[in-house]
Amino acid sequence: MTYRTFWETLDADERKAMERVGRSQRLPLEPGEILFRQSDAADRAALIISGRCRVLWHGENDRTTYLATRRGGELVGEMGLLDRGPRNATVMALTQTYVRWYGREAFEGLLTEHPGILRKVFLTVCTRLKESDHHRIVIAGAPARLRLGRLLLRLAEAEGVTTRLGTEIREVTQEDLGDWLGIGREAAGRRVRELQARGLLDDSPARSRIVVVDTEGLRRHAFGTDARKSLTAVRETSPDTP
Repeated sequence: MTYRTFWETLDADERKAMERVGRSQRLPLEPGEILFRQSDAADRAALIISGRCRVLWHGENDRTTYLATRRGGELVGEMGLLDRGPRNATVMALTQTYVRWYGREAFEGLLTEHPGILRKVFLTVCTRLKESDHHRIVIAGAPARLRLGRLLLRLAEAEGVTTRLGTEIREVTQEDLGDWLGIGREAAGRRVRELQARGLLDDSPARSRIVVVDTEGLRRHAFGTDARKSLTAVRETSPDTP
């Protein structure tokens, strides 16, 4: 089934209501700017009009985990408004990004007046929770030698830009990869060099980008026969997997 963003699920009247209630910004958020910071009080949500944002979770010992990438048509920050708790993740602009803001009162009024929008917001939240569980199993449950490949495939799908060399993942360093996988920078660097030696990643010097040269080759490496057996075993032993 083709994935549809939150905006794409709305009918014409619901879109008009969202446009009427929201407050659009005149200037874009620049790459690296923070929309929401983890642990801050949740006072508003945002609908991404154009651009992309990266969602990160900050844990103990300054470790950061990559959660997702959100693009135009998707809501961010709505969970904090729904549960009235603090932000559970940081959302950062990855490219120049335009959003439409919704303060708490305006957002709650919108959901009260338009139950169809409310239902679609909850469907979005449920889909994301399932997505989170799935990727936790696929990446965190994989053998160490496969985890980097699976993460890079996910990043390439969510953020990749096609260049003459292949699919480029920008604004990501080996330190980021080591942090997100919980293996450290040096171990991540060794894994990257292994994939470069296999011809799966470009080996040109670059500090903050990774280029996937052979996407299908990387997929075979990360999800080969042995990998599928490992993933099946993880699913069968996980009581929370639907």
